[in-house]
Amino acid sequence: MDDERRLRADFCAALEWLPEEQEAAALRAAVRSVLDGTATVRQAIDALGVPEHVLTGPESAVRGWEPGDSLLPGAVARAGGEVYRCPEGWCGLNEPRRPSGTIPAGGRCWLHDRPLRVVEA
Repeated sequence: MDDERRLRADFCAALEWLPEEQEAAALRAAVRSVLDGTATVRQAIDALGVPEHVLTGPESAVRGWEPGDSLLPGAVARAGGEVYRCPEGWCGLNEPRRPSGTIPAGGRCWLHDRPLRVVEA
């Protein structure tokens, strides 16, 4: 399930630029099948012919972070101001906004076509 949640976040973030790469009808069908639960995200991206590494490459946003995750043992997370989350709780998006940084994913859940939920860090 963790892999699916990670792919959900990556797929959603990619919906901002995928329309430039894919036929619109095929992309709409893939999104609908994911939202309806008739296909997993992996099946949808396979059907579109999009390699998974394209969605999760180094240039993509870091998604799926959970509180308590740390690269350094004993490190304590510091408040960063705003944290952006999936409005539906559908994926693992939990991305802090860096001070004076850009808003993650343009502030939008592209899959559900809703603004991201903003919470205080």
